[in-house]
Amino acid sequence: MELFESVMWKYIRQEKDVLSANIVRKDIRELAEKLCKYETIYFVSHGSSYNASMTVAPFFMKNARINVHCVTAGNFIASENQVSLLDPQKTLAVLISQTGNSRGTLEGAKLADRYGIATLGLSADDSATLKQYTKYFLTLNCGEEDSNAKTKGMSSTILVLLLLGTYIGAEKGIITAETEKAVIAELQQQCEELEDVYARSVKFCEDNRFGTDMTNFYIIGSDMNYGLALEAQIKVMETMCIPTCAVDSEEFSHGTHRSINGDTSVLIIRTTQNADMAQKTFDYFDPIARMYMIETFEDNDKVNVVSVPEHSLTESVLTIVEFIQIISAYAPELNHLDPNREANNEYTEVVETRI
Repeated sequence: MELFESVMWKYIRQEKDVLSANIVRKDIRELAEKLCKYETIYFVSHGSSYNASMTVAPFFMKNARINVHCVTAGNFIASENQVSLLDPQKTLAVLISQTGNSRGTLEGAKLADRYGIATLGLSADDSATLKQYTKYFLTLNCGEEDSNAKTKGMSSTILVLLLLGTYIGAEKGIITAETEKAVIAELQQQCEELEDVYARSVKFCEDNRFGTDMTNFYIIGSDMNYGLALEAQIKVMETMCIPTCAVDSEEFSHGTHRSINGDTSVLIIRTTQNADMAQKTFDYFDPIARMYMIETFEDNDKVNVVSVPEHSLTESVLTIVEFIQIISAYAPELNHLDPNREANNEYTEVVETRI
């Protein structure tokens, strides 16, 4: 496969329109009014949906003052004893599955319902099986995505949840009307920046020949962007089919740093939340490993660093996640590989993770 041939590029280019349409929806605010009574949220999901929940969890806790737990569907199901202790009057389970057919997510919805816990389902559209098992439901409105490595669906999940958290916070009086407007303005601005970020990201890949002889990949992030580090881990693992590792900025020095060598590729996500440590990490390992960095600053004039505009309220997550999607599509194609090529594809059928 040659560069820019995979279907992933089509879906990435659709993101601006998909996300912009989600911002002007009315149903998310209407649902937020009904969810203000919940004090605890369990985000229950798999894969990229789990990474989206990890991305928005800090935002929810800060702006909606809701205690958030992000759990994989398998762990939620296995923790029935803990689930049985939850206060059904104050707890909401949010089940996320872009396909709407993930067996674990559906089982999680059934478990929550068994203990009287209200459920909210998020899926690509109204045809999702998940809708049948949840009290509330929101579509991601991302359309078809016939790709193993999801792109616009991931971005839509992040955006819909950010909007929901913002509206809940506004309804509860946690954030002011001015802050609400500022958050929405940041999200709208990031949508407008996607085309420029696309161009910057492609140039970054071309200048670095990103993916050449890549045998492993480490990603470092913090706060909301730790969720995106997890997404980079799974995206590159899905498309390059190589070992990957995501780690929090503070955790990196607790053993992970010892495995870095000349064959290691490392991406650091540098924002105001981890700026000093991220810069020191980059400078230390730049002579040792294959170092790359995406940042919301412009103080590194290096070919292996790309900058995106800073948005402090939302940590620039919509533009940074697009960069992650682009590098995960570019790397395999540089090696003449289809990002969605077969790789143990029968396994999901063997273990029946889809219904």
